[in-house]
Amino acid sequence: MAPSLFLVLLLLLMISTSQCSATLQDKQPDLIEKSCSIIVGYEDCVRILRSDPRAIKATNVKELAYIILDLCIANATETLREIPKLQEKYKKDGQIEEALRRCEVEYESADKVYFRKAVEQLGTKSYREAQNSAHIGGALGTSCEQEFYFQAPEFSPLWLRNHDLAVLGTVAEGIVSLLRLNKS
Repeated sequence: MAPSLFLVLLLLLMISTSQCSATLQDKQPDLIEKSCSIIVGYEDCVRILRSDPRAIKATNVKELAYIILDLCIANATETLREIPKLQEKYKKDGQIEEALRRCEVEYESADKVYFRKAVEQLGTKSYREAQNSAHIGGALGTSCEQEFYFQAPEFSPLWLRNHDLAVLGTVAEGIVSLLRLNKS
């Protein structure tokens, strides 16, 4: 009887140890948390990357960089689709229409020049250039928002999109910067 009690206790101890080990593993920071913890905007970074199933499955920082740049491109592309609708809606307000026209140029640059260029630069391991391109692309969201303050200080129909692009650009810049750190 004593040997079977010993086996039961040993089995309970093994189960308890494995559960404790699993709990500790669950509390270890994953790639997203590790990456976001050393860049500006931790909460935004984690929120944005966790919202994309590809990022959750990413196995390295370079994959995260491609994903965040893809999200930047998606924001810019979608905003470019929205601008003509807003231009139609505000065609009688010359100030807002002018701001939208300028924003269209800035979003074209963010999409086709800076974020897509950053993706290409990642492929050639030109991380410093990719980081700079991501920075400028995101800054164009802020620049667009400023157009409304100059042209129509009362109202910005692109405020949320401009804010999102600026945040995405900051996160992209930070994630790409991690590749530069690991390169050296």
